[in-house]
Amino acid sequence: MLEPATLTPHDEKALQALIDWWDEAGIELDAPVTRLKKQTSPAPAPRSAPTRQPPPPQRTATPAAAIAAGFGEPEVQGPSAQEVAAKADTLDALESAIREFEGCPLKRTARNTVFARGNRDAKIMIIGEAPGRDEDEQAKPFMGPAGHLLDKMFASIGLGEDALYISNIVNWRPPGNRNSTKDEIATCLPLIERHIALKAPEILVVAGGVAAQSLLREDASISRLRGQWRDYSLKNPDGSDSGTSIPCLPLFHPSFLLRQPASKKKAWHDLLALDARLR
Repeated sequence: MLEPATLTPHDEKALQALIDWWDEAGIELDAPVTRLKKQTSPAPAPRSAPTRQPPPPQRTATPAAAIAAGFGEPEVQGPSAQEVAAKADTLDALESAIREFEGCPLKRTARNTVFARGNRDAKIMIIGEAPGRDEDEQAKPFMGPAGHLLDKMFASIGLGEDALYISNIVNWRPPGNRNSTKDEIATCLPLIERHIALKAPEILVVAGGVAAQSLLREDASISRLRGQWRDYSLKNPDGSDSGTSIPCLPLFHPSFLLRQPASKKKAWHDLLALDARLR
């Protein structure tokens, strides 16, 4: 017995059309002809379940990391900044106390504590905001591109590194060079105020809005404050005003001038005002 031939899809379509035509023409066949049934494709073989890779390990979100990133309230450990600052009676003692201070969460993510650079006997003290990557690596303030510009700015009026003493409001680099939070600035403010009091410069220069607003207790922007002489009151160990004031000049931060070179003209006028004051 012959096996029925296997029809191709084209043959099936042609045969079905022929049967339809016979039905419409009323042609009777010796044997009943049934319409072709659609052949169903064989069910695909069940696929084996893919091998599941183990999930990557999850990083633990610690409170310290969250606080350092700018979320949550800082966790105070040990004495406060005010207590630490009050006990320091020399710059060396203050530097040691700041290096041991654990009350600022930024210290947990920073590589180094950044205290100061320059001549401790200089007449001029410059205060910036916070260390960046270069400062964190070298443990000195204003060491990156902004620091190089700062040095050039003061050299333009005859003031080299020996004529300057430089520090920051905050002693530790914020992660990713983000801005310091208000809590971080408030935590570190007694330290820098004690730093200024112990140094007792003849002139204080504050670079950028954060330094100017924090130390002068001003709300105005640096665009309004720059080039305008203010009186800065030196602080007692307990943080109260000592009654002794020194002249303070707010300037644009060098990092701002790198982003806005057109403002260097205004910065030059401010440097001339400083030069005139020194003379």
